[in-house]
Amino acid sequence: MKKEKKSFHVSDLETLRAIADPLRVQILELMEGQTLTVKQVAEKLGLAPSKLYYHFGALEKLGLIEVAKTRMVSNMQEKTYTSAADTLNVDPELFRFSKEGDNEPMNILLSSTIDATREDLLRSMQARQFQLEQGAEETPRRVIINRVVSSVSEKRIAEFQERLVNLITEFEEEDKNSKSTDQPYALTVAFYPSFYFDKTTRKGKKK
Repeated sequence: MKKEKKSFHVSDLETLRAIADPLRVQILELMEGQTLTVKQVAEKLGLAPSKLYYHFGALEKLGLIEVAKTRMVSNMQEKTYTSAADTLNVDPELFRFSKEGDNEPMNILLSSTIDATREDLLRSMQARQFQLEQGAEETPRRVIINRVVSSVSEKRIAEFQERLVNLITEFEEEDKNSKSTDQPYALTVAFYPSFYFDKTTRKGKKK
């Protein structure tokens, strides 16, 4: 009987630091829905297996991945891993903003997301170039990288947010019906109110 997956809840800063490493983020993304060895993950990331053993050990200790099976290969034990959780939830209490504090949790989250996106995109470009050099068929694909700041009414922003959330949900749902031959795509989103320091802002004035 297939083991039911669970949600992994992050409620402390130490655990958040441990899972925020960009390389660990990529490992966890690769492990979704499949079982892989350290060597197989290393090959997909274009890295030496020796660079991943420590990270696999840390993720296993945290309970984010687990050993699915083991076998002997050349008198050495080879472990095949699987993800232990379907979703990763971070306690909102960790992100309480403090004007005087260093706000490390938020910095960790932002750095992890941005760094993982950068590393994934750069690796993808290198891997695709390698495929083309090996004779893969050219298939034009669009990469969108954009930053826009726009002044919008609160009513319109609510509409944008709802549409964006629905689009993200739709994008995630596509994975359930995907085939092994379908091309993976990555989506990183940051949508937030942008403020500037304004000396004319008075106390008590609605912001």
